[in-house]
Amino acid sequence: MRFAAALLCACLIAAPAMAQQPGQTVAISDTAAAQLLIANGRLDDAQKLLARILEKSPDDSEGLFLLGTVAVAKADYDKAISLFRRLLVKEPDAERVRLELARAFFLKGDYQNADRQFRFARAGDLPDAAKQNIDQFLGAINRLREWTFDFSFGLAPDTNQNAATAASQIQILGLPFTLDPNARAQSGVGLAGAAGAEWSPLVSDTVKARVGANISRVEYSGANFDDMTISGYAGPEFLFPDWDVSTLVTGFKRWYGNRSFVSGIGGKLAGEYGITSDFVAGISLGAQSVSDNFTPEQSGLLLTTQAQGTYVLSPSSLIQLQAGFNRQNAKIDPYSYSGFWAGVGYQRDLPFGFSASVQPAWLVTRYDAALPAFGKTRADDTLMLSMTLLNRRFDYHGFTPRISYTFTDQRSNIALYSYTRHQFQIGLTTQF
Repeated sequence: MRFAAALLCACLIAAPAMAQQPGQTVAISDTAAAQLLIANGRLDDAQKLLARILEKSPDDSEGLFLLGTVAVAKADYDKAISLFRRLLVKEPDAERVRLELARAFFLKGDYQNADRQFRFARAGDLPDAAKQNIDQFLGAINRLREWTFDFSFGLAPDTNQNAATAASQIQILGLPFTLDPNARAQSGVGLAGAAGAEWSPLVSDTVKARVGANISRVEYSGANFDDMTISGYAGPEFLFPDWDVSTLVTGFKRWYGNRSFVSGIGGKLAGEYGITSDFVAGISLGAQSVSDNFTPEQSGLLLTTQAQGTYVLSPSSLIQLQAGFNRQNAKIDPYSYSGFWAGVGYQRDLPFGFSASVQPAWLVTRYDAALPAFGKTRADDTLMLSMTLLNRRFDYHGFTPRISYTFTDQRSNIALYSYTRHQFQIGLTTQF
């Protein structure tokens, strides 16, 4: 693409010289001719010429790229996005293509995807002036973005849909008890879906309003293990040159087996700092009053804190580090706990349209006092590994196919709370 830009400049510089030598014929390639037509605003003629080029060579990268720029100039953003994505399927590290894709998303008003593509493009080998322009786009996106959506659904095979132990016997008050089969790990196939939306209009030069909601549901045969959570938040977001700070009212409600399980209401203070456009760090502090309908003794104040950093490594990859601490002050000490967790995530766009991510995490939970029935103070160590693979080549109205896998291995000093779980989801997503 740099060669194309250089060639265009050379052609434009050479044009006056050609004009000064009447009668002299200068041969240029069809691609260079298309560039000259675009530079002179003759978009229809350029489009016809590029169509002839691509009829002979359907995978000509330069022809596809120029056709995408024509589509942007004619405000046909969907066509431009499709063409640029087609190029990235073959060359995921092509920063110039990502830059034009980001610009097409921006002009279309799809600021969520524009932000992602601009950040990927900026991590490439671009001139400083181009990176400064990207920074201006990113600043504008933060102010202009009002709506954010995501949606996914699919089949959900699960080896342990009730997150239960595989043990057949446990010790209670020092005596062995045989677990009912329904209390042990149950496998099955369900349907999983999730959706989220946020409205964040600009109410003044430095303040945005944020109102958001999320819903997730997994439904299994028999309904005994159906699991649904609805959450929401609202509050102002204060915009600073390098910082964004939000003060939010938060709430959630969860149903399990189609019965009211647990709910909470509280607040959260969250901040995000752009160290550079390639490196963004964030931190949040939250508190909620939690009510547990299944086990009222577990109700109480839940305190949370989380920190994360995201670094864009290249035009096709990024890494994210996360860590957090939770403190639950339940009504009784055996259900009160402190928990620490940490994780790392890596995402990469691959050739042939594939995108892959892997995210291992480790959780440590320690309770305050012994459970009388077991004579032990519960202590859990949990290892999780999530992997996702999707293909951007297949795009139907913004949806792309996705396969995800999550492995969970929880080790507890009380056998009832130890389990292993393999979860799969095979479906479609808008998050790509």
